[in-house]
Amino acid sequence: MSPAMPFDVRTAWPWAISVLLVLLANAVRRPRKYARFPPGPTPLPLIGNALDFPRTHLGREFAEMAKKYGDVVYLNVLGQDTVVLGSLKAARDLLDKRSANYSDRPTSVMVQLVGYDWLFALMNYGSRWRQHRRAVHPTMTPDVVPQYQAFQSDAARNLIRLILQSPGDLGSHIKFTFAAIVMGALYGIELREPHDKYYHMVERMGEVGEEILIPGRFPVEAFPVLRYLPSWFPGGGFKKWAADAKRDISSIVDYLFEGSKSVITTDASRRPMIHRILGDTPSQESTELEKMCKEVAATMYVVLSARVSNATMGAFFVAMALYPEVQKKAQQELDRVVGAERLPDFSDRPSLPYVNAIVKELLRWHPATPMGVPHRILADDEYNGHVIPGGATIFVNIWAIFRDPELYPQPDEFMPSRFLDTAGNLDVHGRDPTDVVFGFGRRICPGRHFADSALFILCASVLSAFEIGPPVGEDGVPIPFKREAADHCVVSHPKVHQYTMKPRSVHVDHLVRTANEQ
Repeated sequence: MSPAMPFDVRTAWPWAISVLLVLLANAVRRPRKYARFPPGPTPLPLIGNALDFPRTHLGREFAEMAKKYGDVVYLNVLGQDTVVLGSLKAARDLLDKRSANYSDRPTSVMVQLVGYDWLFALMNYGSRWRQHRRAVHPTMTPDVVPQYQAFQSDAARNLIRLILQSPGDLGSHIKFTFAAIVMGALYGIELREPHDKYYHMVERMGEVGEEILIPGRFPVEAFPVLRYLPSWFPGGGFKKWAADAKRDISSIVDYLFEGSKSVITTDASRRPMIHRILGDTPSQESTELEKMCKEVAATMYVVLSARVSNATMGAFFVAMALYPEVQKKAQQELDRVVGAERLPDFSDRPSLPYVNAIVKELLRWHPATPMGVPHRILADDEYNGHVIPGGATIFVNIWAIFRDPELYPQPDEFMPSRFLDTAGNLDVHGRDPTDVVFGFGRRICPGRHFADSALFILCASVLSAFEIGPPVGEDGVPIPFKREAADHCVVSHPKVHQYTMKPRSVHVDHLVRTANEQ
């Protein structure tokens, strides 16, 4: 993927003049009521709090800001009102209890330029968004998600096979595994190997989606007037990048949808989401439904696939290598419930509370989206005596919520036992990470049950098959390592190390083949 052309203000004085005029206009027309904003850092003339916006670890730096200003912090970032919610209470009070006013998404120039305006996860709140949401909801309820378990189980077995073949390519295997799960469940298309053409298509979709959501990645988001620059003008290279992305995505979405329509299945357990949405609608009446279905399926791929879920699975391997006592306890549970003659399946889940607690703790310990997906408030609101202005971008510091020691004692430690009662049963005490990490209010992720199901079977299967250890040097001595992640992006990607992956049995390969034949 080609990066956007970097902008050099020294060679683009017309751009600088345009920006200055925009900033002056914003400064002049701000009404007096904005004097009652929530507290925050003192803004500078014209640029506001642009220099206060974190550049590295968004969650940690905003958490430090909240210690000084409170759990509702206001910033003006180049004329854009921005509010950061740093506590679960504030997020619940506003995004859940006042969801009708807080369910919009910020307008994004890049979303429009790359042709992602059909992506309902980023779509403005309104009738079109509700239509797409209604199409997805019946296909992702807790009652329906079990019908996708065949795809998830197949991918879990295949992940074990890939690790056995080349343990050094773990990062690629994780990405491919989630692509295979989602491709099968949404489109009914089987992915078996990473060189598959479909895999490269959906990887391109995910790359573009994440790139345009990185704060500050494209100056045109702060200064929309830049969209009128010709692509050859200094600073206008983003338009060429966007045009290439739009062409690719449009072609990919159409190709995937047509490929899914040609899939024939008589097995109800392998009926993909697209077939569930289209149902038995006559072809002459289905033009609009097919268009929406095409958009919904592509949206769900971007939401569920490699970027978020595989970041969580990457954190799983980090946690198991850093906390061998947790791994051992989970494997003892698996040995007791599943045994050594087969691999775990979904029927085992109720009897595996500790493995379930590991999934909960993964979502808390390493939230894949530390700042969530931003909301936009529609109209002025008042909270705790302060005005939150209409049009403001609202972030929730999920990372900070999960590091609140009152909710989660010893928050930096990986402790699945925090989600178990004294009898060893799963007990989230109203602190379930899935109620936070998948969003709030009306914008909560409709695929949350699907993602939770996939994470369970992957974690259980890998723990059953392998002992995961730290990387070792040529002398066989373990190499010290620590948890590292790219936390300056929308998605926090943990660094994948060269872990030792020792099969727990000489029969693991046989178990994988046997499971696939069933």
